[in-house]
Amino acid sequence: MSAQSSSSSTGATPRLFTRKATGLVRQASTVDVLVYNVNFISIGLMALFLFLFVPAFYPGANLALTSVAAFLVVLPTSLVFAMLAAAMPRSGGDYVYVSRILGPAWGMMSSWNNTFWWFLYGGVPSAFLARYGLGPLFRIIGVMTGSTAALNLSAWFVSPLGQFITGAILIIALVAIFSFGLSAYFRVQNVLFILANVALVLMVITLLGKGHGDAAHAINRYLGPLAHRSNVAGFIATAGARDGYVAAPFSWKWTLIPITWLYLELVFNQSSAYIGGEVKNASRLQIWSMPVAALYAIIWTLILVALFLGSFGTGLLGQLGALTSIDLGKIGLSSTPLFTELAAWMSGSVVIGALIGLGFIFWSYAWLPGQIMNASRNLLAYSLDGLMPGWLGRVDDRLHTPVNSLIVVGAASIAALAIYVFTPYFATLVGIFGFILSFILTSIAAIVFPYRKRDVFEGSPVSWRLAGLPVISIVGALSLVACVLMEWDFLSDPLSGLGFSGQGLINLLVNIGIFLSGLAIYVIATNIQLRRGVDVAPAFAEIPVD
Repeated sequence: MSAQSSSSSTGATPRLFTRKATGLVRQASTVDVLVYNVNFISIGLMALFLFLFVPAFYPGANLALTSVAAFLVVLPTSLVFAMLAAAMPRSGGDYVYVSRILGPAWGMMSSWNNTFWWFLYGGVPSAFLARYGLGPLFRIIGVMTGSTAALNLSAWFVSPLGQFITGAILIIALVAIFSFGLSAYFRVQNVLFILANVALVLMVITLLGKGHGDAAHAINRYLGPLAHRSNVAGFIATAGARDGYVAAPFSWKWTLIPITWLYLELVFNQSSAYIGGEVKNASRLQIWSMPVAALYAIIWTLILVALFLGSFGTGLLGQLGALTSIDLGKIGLSSTPLFTELAAWMSGSVVIGALIGLGFIFWSYAWLPGQIMNASRNLLAYSLDGLMPGWLGRVDDRLHTPVNSLIVVGAASIAALAIYVFTPYFATLVGIFGFILSFILTSIAAIVFPYRKRDVFEGSPVSWRLAGLPVISIVGALSLVACVLMEWDFLSDPLSGLGFSGQGLINLLVNIGIFLSGLAIYVIATNIQLRRGVDVAPAFAEIPVD
């Protein structure tokens, strides 16, 4: 553990701990921050899961209402992080807010929980690059041109080995880019963001004015040669019903339950809170960039919902999603075609189809940069507060980056990638329940912030009141209610991997155990420091220095 004391005295009385400056530099501009937050949401992945799972497995769901409801339930939590990030513009996100408002033990519980899940979820988007990005791109080319080589390359990318090799290369590349500074990453990020949005625009142009007949024609045209049948759309309708798809009337229950698949992405619009010490004009920018990122993402989602329902419809999407591996094989596919592939076929052009697939590559892994960056900043903050080894808090004098922390996060992400692709132990939705536990603590911190840190609140740009009550307290209460509702939602979702029996119960207990592990780390770290004659607790009374 690292400690810088304010006195050189020795004796029984513990020395006071003085937190060092981070050494980070404010480099992130308005565009950088907005794009960073939108990327951590990933509009492409949000649409992918919405179209891939909801029509097939949530009978009677209204995709537009599910999308709007997801935005409404995320908005209070987005505003909580936005307001706290403006009041305390430091790197570390909830670690800074919760530790300084509720106390250091609570802060470590909240933040370590996030950090640990970011380690594990580092394996998910790195695998997605091959599974949902490169694999589908080459399948688009293979299906539309009849190229066996492209189809074989697609199959390799989506294989466990292909996912692991591709994902590991991506993780190493990102760690290297981040090590050279945020400005280097942001230049790459912003260019790729433009390409990803071009793919969305091409989808809109392709699907505008198209109907169900056009969708059936595209499926028959491109899958017919692989399936060796002329009416592939008819086969999908029959086989999909046989494999479990049910056309059901509107259901509020099945409209609200799959909010989980959108919450998975949308709630992380607050990613820039974790790099607050590197954001220019953070006190102003953070307030609006997070909710605006969420709004931008949900508007795109609603546009795509309208276009895909107008062409493929809930029925065809649901029938495709329900097909078993056996029936997918009968139409020449090894996995359910993604919405990007459907749009590519509708375009009727290999070039446009390839551009759609190419643009989606940059959505497929968009979570990963934020996970690596945010987790590394959390490790940096723990070290600077004396709760983890000092070498994790070293910032390169020339590059202004915590290289050691980045390497640790990269190594943990590669290990998580191996677990994700080679074992059945980790499902996509499992850890979001754990993340929400941290959001609950952050919401409580927002509620009591004006009362426990009155001077900081009054001097902040969010010292607003409504009918005499601090607005941040009102927003925090709304966020707390939203978070509790979402915990219920994840426990109710049959695809979440959570429950009260069997593997679902084990996964639930793992979530709780990871959350509590932060408390154990805090107790162990503070006791080690006390045995060295250093008391770290008083440092948490102050907002960290830059």
